[in-house]
Amino acid sequence: QDRYGLHLYSVNGKHLSSVPLDEEVTAMCLTEDFVVLGTMQCGLEIRDLQSLRAAVPPVPMRVPVHSVSVTKEKSHILVGLEDGKLIVVGAGQPAEV
Repeated sequence: QDRYGLHLYSVNGKHLSSVPLDEEVTAMCLTEDFVVLGTMQCGLEIRDLQSLRAAVPPVPMRVPVHSVSVTKEKSHILVGLEDGKLIVVGAGQPAEV
């Protein structure tokens, strides 16, 4: 039995997708194409919004994540950590960041 999971529903309540998660989600932010998750086990995950599959490998943060936000231009992810630090992660191809 899975302990944590992520479930996607339409606005009409139709179940669209589900994935089991290994870590406890403490923060979430949605964009048009992605869901960004921060976890208690110090991870940052970026998943495709339609399939819920990982878009990139998880990014380790070393400290539990308390908040995530995507900038208006969708160029960076702001990650608030339990120890009070703010980490800025470039979101895009290396040439764009």
